[in-house]
Amino acid sequence: MADNSDFKEVYNKWYFLASLVTLIAFPLMHIIAGWFTFWL
Repeated sequence: MADNSDFKEVYNKWYFLASLVTLIAFPLMHIIAGWFTFWL
């Protein structure tokens, strides 16, 4: 039971981290894509 809850805790941290990175990356993706097309 302890191992299962520990796994859940780590999984939730990674899930939160992934969602945070996604939220930050989505606006930056348009900016990077805009600069990429501008330089190309």
